[in-house]
Amino acid sequence: MKTLLVANSKGGSGKTMTAITLAAALRASGKRVTIADADPQQSARMWGKRRSAYAAHIPVLDWSGAARPSAPKKTDWLVIDSGAGLESAAAKALLQDADVMVTPVMSSMFDELAVKGFLKSLRELKRIRKEKVDILPIGSRIDPRRKDGRLLKEFLEANGQELVTMISERAAYIDLAREGLSIFDQSQAKFAPMKAQWQPVLKRLGVKI
Repeated sequence: MKTLLVANSKGGSGKTMTAITLAAALRASGKRVTIADADPQQSARMWGKRRSAYAAHIPVLDWSGAARPSAPKKTDWLVIDSGAGLESAAAKALLQDADVMVTPVMSSMFDELAVKGFLKSLRELKRIRKEKVDILPIGSRIDPRRKDGRLLKEFLEANGQELVTMISERAAYIDLAREGLSIFDQSQAKFAPMKAQWQPVLKRLGVKI
């Protein structure tokens, strides 16, 4: 089983939307996926409860407390949706078995400074220093009509990180989430440009859809 951690110390960066979208993408590729919701708000679990019986099944576990239920047997990918305010002490436990950490970052001074401090604190962890975890920063809620994406890319490069992709803010994400769905549960052509924005991440995960 591989583990994908979605984490950022700053709230409101789009962690849950990133987690459920990537979980649905992995499931659409034929992988058996489980989500572990470590956020006290339990947004991913609420999404899972709304998920249609006709959609591909994705179990969602409650990891908000001390007890952390195990993923079902034969799970290919465990996707962890972390809570806000994740400092290095908390990250250490979640990163212990993680293969990949996806970090959604919005393009603002406050978000950039927060992620800079977050990633710097993680460098103290042995698994990070030994490059045992693939860190994938992605632009979250980027407006392509503005210079936000370019500025975020330049900021991350100046701090030794590669911006893997930029995800536009689209109402479809919110509308589908209300039904426990994701763009990767949809086959209509209008969702293809949105799915394409996630392909650089999926490629790093070794997944084709």
